[in-house]
Amino acid sequence: MLHCAPGTRSRIWYARIVPLVRLRRRHSWLALCFVASLHFMLPTAQAQRNLELQGKREAIAAIPFDQLGEEAYAKLWGVVSRPSLYRRMPPTVIPADPDLYVFLVRHPEVIVNMWDLMGITKVTISRNADYVFDASDGAGTDSRVELIYGDPNLHVLYAEGSYKGALFKKSIRGRCVLVLRSDYAKAQDNNTYVTSRLDVFLQIDNVGAELIAKALHPLVGSTADQNFVESVKFVGQVTKAAETRPQRLQQLTQRLTKISPPVRQQFSALAAIANKRAQLHRTGQSTGTRERRPRQDSPTVSRIYSVNDGAPNVSANLRATAPLR
Repeated sequence: MLHCAPGTRSRIWYARIVPLVRLRRRHSWLALCFVASLHFMLPTAQAQRNLELQGKREAIAAIPFDQLGEEAYAKLWGVVSRPSLYRRMPPTVIPADPDLYVFLVRHPEVIVNMWDLMGITKVTISRNADYVFDASDGAGTDSRVELIYGDPNLHVLYAEGSYKGALFKKSIRGRCVLVLRSDYAKAQDNNTYVTSRLDVFLQIDNVGAELIAKALHPLVGSTADQNFVESVKFVGQVTKAAETRPQRLQQLTQRLTKISPPVRQQFSALAAIANKRAQLHRTGQSTGTRERRPRQDSPTVSRIYSVNDGAPNVSANLRATAPLR
């Protein structure tokens, strides 16, 4: 039999099941297995819940709300404070050129155009402004994505979209906040390794759809994990191609006809710089990358909302009225 400490049996709800189970002796082991599984599963579920809550808090703390305007703050906080679903993707480490990595994060249409040439995706992206683009996954999901904040170590994106497909007959609308954190470390082999961490906050309008999404979350979440890891690895492969096969990458660049000419030119320039930097690394020379980097309109921070001095007060009010869950 299972033994409980004195005075604890009444506080463990599943312990009350044991006296009610009237099984013959040859089946009693089933009851023991059932109760034992509950005994181990409940603490594990609670531990996972605590890790999830900790992950939410870390991701929200990384967002520079004090540097955002009132409109941007309201959009982000409205989702991260009350998400229908939250997921932290597995951290992924790749060797990558830092400048090329940041560029591809801010211009996903370059990656999608490459995948399109390879015939491995149905995703389409069309850019409407410097930091706004429309995206479709080819399976019923359409969204407009905005880069709210961006620096080499942090990118915060906000998306509004809808889904209509095999899972739901009616159109389901929702909002999403993506928090991508990137760390850079130079190893003994002179390569720079980038660690990518992505937190996803999803808010769904339809209650029924939200319940179904939560039920399917383990299955869909594992697919999302795999897609994220493979996407990050592909960025590393692009960097490797720039360093070791520059001519082939430049030829591929000329075939990227679904991106704007300025974006294509900037990608080509950064790929050439990555190649030169790799050559200097192999010979042990200084890179001098500061002089070689192409000039950008916003070299450190990309914002589509202006900073508002009144944002901190609005932030405090929103935090008080919308507690984390």
